[in-house]
Amino acid sequence: MLKKLTWLLTPALLAPVFLGACVTAPAPVRDGAVDADVDKDDASKNEAATNVANLGEQTNLPDVGEFIPDKEVKICAGLRVRNAPVSDALGRVEKYDRLAVALDRIVFAPVPLNGGCISSGYGQRNGRLHKGLDISAPRGTLVYSAAPGIVLEVGWGNGYGNMVLIDHGLGLVTRYAHLDAFAEGLEVGTELGFGWPIGQVGNTSSQRVGVHLHFEMLTGDYNTPKKAFGMDGNDPFSFPVYETAPAS
Repeated sequence: MLKKLTWLLTPALLAPVFLGACVTAPAPVRDGAVDADVDKDDASKNEAATNVANLGEQTNLPDVGEFIPDKEVKICAGLRVRNAPVSDALGRVEKYDRLAVALDRIVFAPVPLNGGCISSGYGQRNGRLHKGLDISAPRGTLVYSAAPGIVLEVGWGNGYGNMVLIDHGLGLVTRYAHLDAFAEGLEVGTELGFGWPIGQVGNTSSQRVGVHLHFEMLTGDYNTPKKAFGMDGNDPFSFPVYETAPAS
């Protein structure tokens, strides 16, 4: 029997997290002096937390979760990364930002987990289109909803293993595949806010793959006989960075 997470965070539990995250902490002190670099990182994280918290005011879906996307994402070191996104000398993905905007209105996280690295990018691979990102992370790493939405599918998919599909409206659907487990209570029709835990990283695909999350951003019409397989794939790093709240 598939193991499951024992909880699914609720808005009531999440509220204190963001109240705390949005308060600016005192500047870190090292050897008697303010550490400017660490202070900048804290300020950046506080700004990200504020932006994420504000998403709750832009939707009638549940509140945002405790997830704050990583400040930077790197290409996996020591691996042959196919379709690797453009990166700098330190391996940091150049077009990555914590939050981006799809279809002019939907704010989402291009990498919906913490502590991962890119092991394969979007694009042609082995003669066919690899429709998403492969994000390597330790088994059991929490995977979060990339944007507010409603669960379309949850279960086993051939070639995908345990997977979740989320409908974000406006013809945008995200897929999270190879999961080791699902969040308790997750089912078709479940309403999710931004950054709610939906499962754990694994390698449950029928293919021989390492432990990673396969993440897809699909656009088009889900309501056809092909369902998500008839939708178009998109590179999560191809969307513009989120800077201000989308127009109402």
